[in-house]
Amino acid sequence: MEPDIQTAAISVAEEFRNRVILKAAKIIKVEKHPGGTMLYILTLDAGDSEPRQIVSSIVPFYKEEELLGKTIVLVYNLKPANFRGVRSNGMLLAASDSASAGHETCEVLFAPQFTPGTILEPEGLTPPEEQLCYVKPEKFFSMPLYTKDGFVEIDGKKIGAEGTWLTSHVYVNGSVG
Repeated sequence: MEPDIQTAAISVAEEFRNRVILKAAKIIKVEKHPGGTMLYILTLDAGDSEPRQIVSSIVPFYKEEELLGKTIVLVYNLKPANFRGVRSNGMLLAASDSASAGHETCEVLFAPQFTPGTILEPEGLTPPEEQLCYVKPEKFFSMPLYTKDGFVEIDGKKIGAEGTWLTSHVYVNGSVG
């Protein structure tokens, strides 16, 4: 008799939940990157004991004052990277027009409905019990997030926490990354 082998494939939403941590984070400091005209260095309150720093290429789309004090969604466990000598510990989520090529459009997904530190998950799924390791950017982008009718979704499931959903206002049917 052969051993019982589990062959059931998991959904993209379940794989996302098992690999990616999305957290609400409040922008507490915004500064232009000294070595990159398109880059901001953002200091975030993600509900941890220490602030977190990310680098984001959103200078062409937002003024510093439009970002400061806003709550965003952070890819919390994205593998850290250096951008022109500055370490980035995560990435913010932004929607874009799926019909445009490259980085021509950008809507930062502001999330005032969530308290900093709130973990966002696909609808109907709960965060895994164990601590997740870093996710590489290519793995993150292989599980496509998108906006549909103003809601951020993956695999047909809305992203949010406790029945409150992450939304977009400009690119209501587009790509998220």
